Amino acid sequence: MIGDILKSFAQFTKHILFGKRPDVILFYPQHFNRSVDGTNPYFAPLVKLCRDNALHYLEMEEPDGGTPQPRDPQCMKADVFFWFVTALRKLIRSCNQNKSQVVVDKQIARVIDFLTFHKLRAKCYVTMSNSMIDVLAEINPEGIAYDYQHGIIYNGHEGYFVEKNVLTLSHTLANRRILLWGDMYKKCFTAVQTPFNAEKQIKVVGYPITTAVIEQKERKTIVICLQFRSEGSYELHANMHDMLCECLDVLKKYNYKVLLKHHPRFNDVYDLSDITQKYEFAEYTDSQIQELAEEAFLQITWNSTTIFEYANYSIPSFLLTNERVDWGETTFYHQYYYPLYHNEKLESVMERIASKESYERDCVTVKNWYDSAYAPFDKNLMLKILKGND
Repeated sequence: MIGDILKSFAQFTKHILFGKRPDVILFYPQHFNRSVDGTNPYFAPLVKLCRDNALHYLEMEEPDGGTPQPRDPQCMKADVFFWFVTALRKLIRSCNQNKSQVVVDKQIARVIDFLTFHKLRAKCYVTMSNSMIDVLAEINPEGIAYDYQHGIIYNGHEGYFVEKNVLTLSHTLANRRILLWGDMYKKCFTAVQTPFNAEKQIKVVGYPITTAVIEQKERKTIVICLQFRSEGSYELHANMHDMLCECLDVLKKYNYKVLLKHHPRFNDVYDLSDITQKYEFAEYTDSQIQELAEEAFLQITWNSTTIFEYANYSIPSFLLTNERVDWGETTFYHQYYYPLYHNEKLESVMERIASKESYERDCVTVKNWYDSAYAPFDKNLMLKILKGND
């Protein structure tokens, strides 16, 4: 950690003294380094567009000590930036707890702009998971700050909404934008009640990751994508643990290998050591989705982007849900209209897809559903955005 901070300090000092103002700043947390080579696959096409079109850019990587994802040596380490902002937020809030996050970050932005001699003023800022979006947007209020979709978004999502139909203050401001993968997600914002111009502030730029062509093997594996995350409560995780055990109790009746895949922000937030002890046919995996999709027969999860990702490979998903954890019901069935297995028990689904004809029909259905939600990556629109011509 100390080494990363020192390297970050050296990189920032060099940029302030000898660098020039960038046209584009790409800012993201380390846990998005999810490609096979340990880089951020969502930003890869943006970096290529900048390089191919002679746009001066900075790609800044926010540290995340709890993630297993590696650091990308090609990025500017944003450790100094991150810890400086974190410290100032605590200091300002200790003096005035009534200030909103947007107001606090605006004050911090002014300090950073002064200390960096305006070297972080860009025409275009692109963030992921809204990371530092208010600080970056206020470093140069004449620029535009975009949050690039990285997962599922629904009406009421805490990253964008205070409550259903009510956006956060940040996303109502004039120089904030949201970049989406497809029109299905844009519909989540059509009923917004706060002052908001959806046509101006929402841009559908398509899905940035090129789907790898996989070698189709015999599908004998069930992948369970876990949703134990650092932001969840103990009670939530305990409930999900029980749901996982109920699921595995059903699956042990069938002759399938079961792979358990942790959420990128798992960070050991809940003890799951008993799972593989109790269910010996299940094991944990660190493999990427492209590898898992080669032999995956079915995915099981609660509420995850992986439902779309597996659908892209024509692999159906079963959604775990109950009265206390109803994400799958409220999001995927009510807002995204997921076409398979609604109100069905796992046992009946397993019996249904044991039929080759039924399974192949489900595979076609789920791929058609995916294609309706994800637009192809629009290079021309993204280039226009990166150039500041939005």
